[in-house]
This record gives sequence, C-alpha cells and structure tokens, in this order.
Amino acid sequence: MRMLYPLLWARPERKACQAQSLATAAALARRGHEVTLLLPQGPADPALTAADLRAWFGVEGDFRVVQRPSRWAGERLHRTLLWLRQVFAGPEMRGADLVYSRIPAMFAMGGLSPIPFATDHYRPWPDDWPAIRPLVRRTALGRDCLGLVVHSHYAAEAWRRAGVPEDRLLVAHNGFDPPSGRLGKAAARDRLGLPPDRPIALYAGRVNTEKGLEVLLAMADLRPEVLFVIVGSEGEGAIERAAARRVNVRVVPWAAPEALPAWLAAADVLAIPPSRAPLERFRNCVLPIKLYAYLAAGRPILAPDAPDTAELLAHGETAWLVPPDRPDAAAQALDVLLGDRAISSRLSANAQRLSEGLTWDRRAEAISRFLHARLAQRSLNARTLSPIDAAIEGAAQAPSTEGT
Repeated sequence: MRMLYPLLWARPERKACQAQSLATAAALARRGHEVTLLLPQGPADPALTAADLRAWFGVEGDFRVVQRPSRWAGERLHRTLLWLRQVFAGPEMRGADLVYSRIPAMFAMGGLSPIPFATDHYRPWPDDWPAIRPLVRRTALGRDCLGLVVHSHYAAEAWRRAGVPEDRLLVAHNGFDPPSGRLGKAAARDRLGLPPDRPIALYAGRVNTEKGLEVLLAMADLRPEVLFVIVGSEGEGAIERAAARRVNVRVVPWAAPEALPAWLAAADVLAIPPSRAPLERFRNCVLPIKLYAYLAAGRPILAPDAPDTAELLAHGETAWLVPPDRPDAAAQALDVLLGDRAISSRLSANAQRLSEGLTWDRRAEAISRFLHARLAQRSLNARTLSPIDAAIEGAAQAPSTEGT
C-alpha cells in the first residue's frame, strides 16, 4: 500500500504529536507499506532526510521524506487549510493509494482529496465543539473517507456521538518501541549519577504548567525523604523555577528516545501527575503517550483515577490510582508503593504483560487491517452502486442544515 503522510511542521521538535506521527509512519513502513512523509519547507527551513528524522525521533523504518516549498507550515487553521490545498494539488498524490494524516483540518478539507483518506486523532473534539458535528458526519460518510483512527475509547465515544459510523472508526492505542536491552535499577542509577539507596519517584514527559506537575511538587513537600526526578525540561519555566526551591526535586533535560529507558529503570515509582488539569482544563492530554513506556518499564505506576487512562490502568492491577488534585492522598499512595514490595511487584508484572500488546508495531498492524478492509469495501461499493443508489448517496452527502 502506498501512503502519503502529510505533516504540518517543517522542523522536528520535542513534541508528542510529532513523535507519534513518526513512530506510526515508521511502524507502517516496517510492515512493508510505501510511506512518504510530505513536509512543507519555507525559505529558512532546513533540508531534512529520512535519516535525519529517524535519528531525531529514535525510530526505524524505510519511509521516504519529500519537502515541498511552501509558506504554510504550522498548526494555525488558515495555514493548515492552505497547506492541505497544496498537498491535494501536488504530484505526490498521483502515486499514492491513500492519504493518511494527523491533520484535524481533514474533517473540513477531506472532500477535496483526489484519493481516499484516513485521519489519525486523539481528542474528543465533537464533545468540546458540538457545532462541528454536522461537518464531521458529512465528512465521515463521504465516499473517499476511509475512516478515523483514534488513540482511546474515551475519545472514540465523542466521535460516535457525532455520527461517525462504527465501520469507519478504529481505536488503536499508541505504543512504544521495546528497548534492545534492559538495565537493572542499580546499573541505571550508576549510569545516571542518581543516589543508589534513596527512594525515587520519577516523571518523564513535557515539563510545563499544563501537565499537572504542581501536584507532584506538592507531593515532594509532603515526602522530603523521597527524591522526585522530573525528566523532560527544555528551558527555564515556572515548573523549573518552583522545583529549584525544593532540595528533593531534580529536573533534568529532555531525554532522547534511546536514553529514556535508563531513567525509567532508575525509578522506584513512575508518576503520572494526579491532576484533572491536563484532561479537563487544558483538554490537551488524552491517554498520555508516556504511559506506554511506563507500562513496559517494570516499575509500579502512580496515576490519577481518570476516565481516559481507565481503559489501561486498573487500580491494584496495573497501577495504583488516586483521586486527582489530592497531594495528601497521592503521597500516601506513594508510601504504599515504596513500602509494600508485594504490591509493587504485582503492579509492575501486570503492567509489563499489558505492554506486550501495546507496541507501535501492533498499532501499525491494526491500522493496516483497518485500511485494507476499508479500501476493499470502497471498491466493492463502487462496483455495485446502481445509478439510483448513487443519486441517493449523493443527496445524503450534500451539505445539510441539520443542527447538532
């Protein structure tokens, strides 16, 4: 299958959305698909090769990279719409079987695509913005829309409520790439210069005020004997300044993909900040991508009791869940995980077993089956649709004044 995978950005950055796109593209390429990444390139943007992107994101896969001169790199809506118009008119479309992208504007522009398309997404947008539901339905029912791939059942429910048919909706969780080898805790701490005997609670991910890290800092105040390590800093922001005032908090820079497993191995407990803010206030973190590496790391996970992570994390089975925004309850839970070896061992083993089915390769396998099935159904429909049926289908897909 020949896939054109347009991206919105011209420069690689340390963002989960970029890492997710490259991990998915690389895994699809490893399954034998011909994947072409299409990037906009402005006059000041660097020339990029597939090797550059493989090295930056720590992925393996034989995808191609094409940069198209453009003024429309970026995530602002008007730039996205203009970039998609350029993509649809470009020569790369002629050699592709389908367009696969993580570009939300496909819900508005997909009807202009000259070839079938599928969209990868993670947020429950129809619940956030009910006014888009008629547009979503029309796009999803279009002849060339193969479907929507979402990262969680939590998000999928919003798209079902918006009218996306079940056969055009796939839940495919994100994943991780298994490391080539595993370090023990002692070896990892020695490599990273961490104290060998002190209890360590670790967070790895983006470091900013939208991730609920203030709850982790409050936990540090309640448990001065524990070292809290925050991995992922990219500068000197509010979290870094607050952490500097605490002697039992250490903030370290962003870790390259190949370096991250050592940090996770060095921890006694891996923490997802127990806060409502990422999911409910900022609406930008649904089933966070860090969770997949956490599950595979063989360490107990402390996390909030939240509706998105609930589909993977079960209290007392794969994680220890606490009420959000309760640092006192989270600190008590940390005591349990640090003090009860039997509980910690059970959680770690169960999480690792769960992670075996949550790799990027398994995700690519599910996406491949879905796309093959949808293309086959589209071909069947094209062969069997009578002129009367075609007229009815065309009328059904015409712009509607239906409300939400």
